[in-house]
Amino acid sequence: MRSLSDLFRNFMQLGYVTDDIDAAASFLESKVGTVECVRHFKSSLGGGRPRTGAGDPRTTFVVVDGEPADEWVIDVALVNAGPTNLEIIRPVGGMVDLYRDAIRPGEPATLHHLGFRVDDFDEASAIVAASGRTWKQFGDSGAIRFGYLDMTAELGHFVEIMELDEAAAQGFAQLEAASNAGRD
Repeated sequence: MRSLSDLFRNFMQLGYVTDDIDAAASFLESKVGTVECVRHFKSSLGGGRPRTGAGDPRTTFVVVDGEPADEWVIDVALVNAGPTNLEIIRPVGGMVDLYRDAIRPGEPATLHHLGFRVDDFDEASAIVAASGRTWKQFGDSGAIRFGYLDMTAELGHFVEIMELDEAAAQGFAQLEAASNAGRD
């Protein structure tokens, strides 16, 4: 990877925000025609800290605007349309203004970010730094290392970069398979 555009080579996700996760999931299922969304409530990455050394154990954490979040809780609904993942996030508590500030109250969902997969998040972070930018938010869920670039001024949305472990990749593959079932 040599430039920011190299981070955009493996598109995988449309990310939306909402103030009502059930209404947004119902909208995708009934109006857009997706299969049933998989919902996860009260997903939390708050309280952890990034590794300080290469030998330190990997832990779950999220850093927002350069500060480790003590509280960071969201609800998430996931569904695929073929290989494209549709993610809906409802901010619940803590340092989640990155999502909260984009909500259009009363609307089922608002586009928030485009998500791209990379093989090496450390390499992606080096590209971000070399471009003179920083992650608006980054973290590690244990299965996904991720970072958000704030490109709202230039592009109108955030860009999420994700490195998936095998379990996360398999989870997205299962969502894709569910979306494709019976379509052939």
